[in-house]
Amino acid sequence: MTAALKTRPAVRPASPLQRIAARLDEVPAAARKRLIAAGDALADGDFARAESLAAATLPEGASLALRLIGLVRERAGALPQAFEALREAHLKAPADPDGVRDLARLARRMGQPALAADLLARVRAACPGDLADAQDLAAVLRDLDRCAEALAIVREAMTDAPEAPHLWSLLGSIAAQKGDDADARIFHDEALRLAPRDVPILANAALARLDVGDAGAAKAACDAALAAGPTPPQAAAVRLARATARLCLGDLGGWDDYAARLAPERREALAFDIPGTRWTPAAPLRGLGLLLVGEQGLGDEVMFGSMIGDVLSALGPAGRLTLAVEPRLVPLLARAWPAAQVVSHATTSLAGRLRRTVPDAGPVQAWAPIGDLLPLLRGTLDRFEGAKAFLEPDPARVEYWRGWLSSLGPGRKIGILWRSGLMAGLRSRRFAPFAAWTPVLAAPGAVFVNLQYGDAGPDLARAQAQGLTIHRPPGLDLMQDLEGVAALCRALDLVIGPPTATTNLAAATGAETWIVSANPNWPALGTAGYPWYPAVKAFQPDGAKAWPARLEEVARALTQTPLS
Repeated sequence: MTAALKTRPAVRPASPLQRIAARLDEVPAAARKRLIAAGDALADGDFARAESLAAATLPEGASLALRLIGLVRERAGALPQAFEALREAHLKAPADPDGVRDLARLARRMGQPALAADLLARVRAACPGDLADAQDLAAVLRDLDRCAEALAIVREAMTDAPEAPHLWSLLGSIAAQKGDDADARIFHDEALRLAPRDVPILANAALARLDVGDAGAAKAACDAALAAGPTPPQAAAVRLARATARLCLGDLGGWDDYAARLAPERREALAFDIPGTRWTPAAPLRGLGLLLVGEQGLGDEVMFGSMIGDVLSALGPAGRLTLAVEPRLVPLLARAWPAAQVVSHATTSLAGRLRRTVPDAGPVQAWAPIGDLLPLLRGTLDRFEGAKAFLEPDPARVEYWRGWLSSLGPGRKIGILWRSGLMAGLRSRRFAPFAAWTPVLAAPGAVFVNLQYGDAGPDLARAQAQGLTIHRPPGLDLMQDLEGVAALCRALDLVIGPPTATTNLAAATGAETWIVSANPNWPALGTAGYPWYPAVKAFQPDGAKAWPARLEEVARALTQTPLS
């Protein structure tokens, strides 16, 4: 068996295990032997033996043993316990920058980027010439939307390493986050020139190409990355990017790659804590007692809900469907599918990973995340033909909102929203700034109703100051009361907004809906619309057209297109 911990390498390696190996000559021979054996056990996946061997070197092994224990616990998924071991290692050797690097890496993995940035800044102050530290700190600052600070660090590092490919790739990702797509492509192309077979560089280039709508080039970059021998976490991330590219191209074989969304190697992936057998396509649906669990965002739960009618047909009269969804969706879906038992799922965060359970599922024969049925039920575009509305809001509430809308006077009643509830980092560039919506709000003959959840007050006041009124629906919690939101959408003449939970709800009720999307718009599946729903007009990205020009197009359509 090859020892996982051996000798000191010539340069500082990126691997935490290799960094421990580089210091083994600092401990007594007996402790060194146990730490090498612990490294072998870790490589074999024997976490209990690895931790026992490392612990047996204390106190001789001191901080190295504690760092190895932390790494073992991290690999085993016990992240809080791993952090505690690494913190104790740091206390024993506070001047050791590797111990701080380990803490920073784990803090980032546990969803604490601000702590990671603070730790990495301390390391960089102690080791100012380390290129890897500069890259790590700049990447965390980018993720925190502190792009100016990230850019300054990368530029400083490039004075010493002008041909470091990962610095060029990092420049590209920072430019993309700022919305500078042309610069992003230039930087990523330079990184590819310098390292044409580097997996992270290829993956970043693929994402940059998705941002500008070049799904074909994105897929080619993903193919090259997968051919270059990625690690399992890298492969999962690349496959998910390739799924996006393939679906944007209308290649529904991309559902196979979409399975990577739940790969356990991705620390962002949702995990399921559900007893029993997970359904696979090898198991026939006919007569099955099946639990389907909603996944991804609320909008995706609604969109994938368009398959439920087909699921019930496939299960047949002897089958039984339990559908677990976000609690706010339960009344709507229970009304839509009385043949199904509709319950809530629950989501918690454990060690930086979201875990989903279904407390009230009852006995079932098999369970599946709802997206697992996409290859079976939506494997080709013709399976979307004849899409129908499938959510039926409370008729009494629909009538209530129709009465209120009529009190606003003449004109078409148009619900409008302009952003998501999550606007951090790269997501913010996927939504037009509120100021760009002015031509739409100024369209003649339109009466606008606010559907924007969250704190919309400042934007509404800004519109009012321009003489543009957006009426607030009285007494309606646009975030929590999805029954009321669906009823209001159904009562409106039109709903306009980006792809969010609200526009998906509106489309699912059959309301006339215009969706203004950004790249990459994979739910369009390479079509000009949204095939999941019956009455959606899609305004999709067109080359480098900026938001103001695109919303002028929406405004023109509003004055020229009669509503159905």
